[in-house]
Amino acid sequence: MSEGFAEVVVGDDSTIVAVEASGPWSSLPWTSLVGRLLPEVIVGGDAPLSPLLRGESALLTLGLELDLGDPPVPVIAELRRIGGHVLARLEPRSAAADEVSTERMAEHRLEEIGVLVSGIAHDFNNVLSAILGNAELLAEELDDVLAADPDLAAAVADIATAADRSRDLIAQMLGYGTRAPRSQQGAIDLSALTREMARLLRVSIPQSVTFSFVIDDAVPLVVGDASQLRQVIMNLIVNAADAIGDDVGGIALRTGTLFADRALLSAGHAGPDVVEGDYVFVEVEDSGCGMDEATLARIFDAFFTTKKKGRGLGLAGVRAIVEAHRGALLVHSTPGIGTIFRVLLPAEGSLARSSSSSGSLAFVHLEGVRVMVVDDEPMIRRVTARLLQSRGAAVTCATDGHEALELLVDDPSAFECVLLNVSMPYVSGIDVAEEMLGLRPDLPVLLISGYSVEEIQRRVSDLPIRGILQKPFTSSDLYEAVRGLLPRRP
Repeated sequence: MSEGFAEVVVGDDSTIVAVEASGPWSSLPWTSLVGRLLPEVIVGGDAPLSPLLRGESALLTLGLELDLGDPPVPVIAELRRIGGHVLARLEPRSAAADEVSTERMAEHRLEEIGVLVSGIAHDFNNVLSAILGNAELLAEELDDVLAADPDLAAAVADIATAADRSRDLIAQMLGYGTRAPRSQQGAIDLSALTREMARLLRVSIPQSVTFSFVIDDAVPLVVGDASQLRQVIMNLIVNAADAIGDDVGGIALRTGTLFADRALLSAGHAGPDVVEGDYVFVEVEDSGCGMDEATLARIFDAFFTTKKKGRGLGLAGVRAIVEAHRGALLVHSTPGIGTIFRVLLPAEGSLARSSSSSGSLAFVHLEGVRVMVVDDEPMIRRVTARLLQSRGAAVTCATDGHEALELLVDDPSAFECVLLNVSMPYVSGIDVAEEMLGLRPDLPVLLISGYSVEEIQRRVSDLPIRGILQKPFTSSDLYEAVRGLLPRRP
């Protein structure tokens, strides 16, 4: 059989809408498939594809025979559901290909898990958007009430902080699902990070365990991935609480700076590229059961654990993250007395501390700006509209793409910009954007999605989209994105 491959696009009504073939295989009559229903071109019917067509599965790999002449053409089909469409990549199938190797099955299984993770992350991002947006609205609209009640103000701040941290975790899930780079390097204040994680974990740790702090708020900044470093601090605090168990005890958290010479670094666990110099440290000390020498020698081994329900991956992950940040990890433990973990990360003295960049964005004025918000999720629609209205924008909402197109057809000049959700029923946001830009090529369109930005950029590379805003977004993210769509005003 000739070699090559073909890519097929199937619409939401099972109609084949496009076929593109390459290589010698392109000589087959692929164009004859366009406009036909998928069940008609598969010998034996589409029963194996039913879970994919019904939306119950996101990825399938099957051996099929296509009606492309006599005899039918055997193919290996990799089919992926994206929104309302199914994308299929077809390759020639030889007799040997009927037996799929264990390695290939495992690879496709991982891909299917990745697609599933992306779907879960997308849905969770919708929920987080509503939580984060409403928490920020509460903080702003109840400013006088919160100023008189510090505890209530702290509770509202914790809601926003927890949602923001969840956003980082979901970003890691999306990175896994799309095989995109997950590390986001930036300047980090370890003292602020330590306080934040201790506050969030306080509610999940027994009240018999007390916290004490010796925090240096003037430590230099470090460069790293904030979500990964939060994971390090979280694991160390949780392990410290587990070491104390049901007993009365305490956890001491300390931050500061020190000069680490070669002897100190050699005494700990560090990667080969660690050098002498100034380091910022985070120290977690507990008054728990402690560890003997035999246990200490194995605590960083994968799958080693002393917990009944532990998986043994926490400290192995901590060590990997610290080494990836060119840092070192020191441990000291005495049975019956307790354990001290000290994380060292290189100090970046050249990084200047800056005030919050969101301050200027929080007071963005959008008086009279006519905005259309299109989202099928009522919570997202409401909170997005309220945030924009709080800055003076005139907001019109649409529940789906059909309603949005009707509004634009009625008066093409009625809106200065459109905020458009990508994943919607009936017709996708990308298709709606294409129709809108056909009606008004100058219309600024901002796509909003719970999927990764890289994936959306790939799908709209041929459209003049002005920007992409990923869920969950903060009010500052929203104001900045909308301001970027508009001509500069006095």
